[in-house]
Amino acid sequence: MAQKKRSGKFLQRARKSMEKRGTVGKFGKATAKKIKRGLAKGGKEAKRAAFAKAMKTIARKRKRKSGRSGRR
Repeated sequence: MAQKKRSGKFLQRARKSMEKRGTVGKFGKATAKKIKRGLAKGGKEAKRAAFAKAMKTIARKRKRKSGRSGRR
């Protein structure tokens, strides 16, 4: 079965989808405390918290990677 070709990257597609649904910025500033509380609540709040946690992880990895790019 052939996969459907998608345009754009993961974060851009996720952002576009969130804008379409009107959920951009609903979780607020993603602090560790807010993420933990959101995951404990369940439902939509837990999904938003899980997404925020994943985005923080991606950002942290990117930051580490870009720091080792050989800049002097």
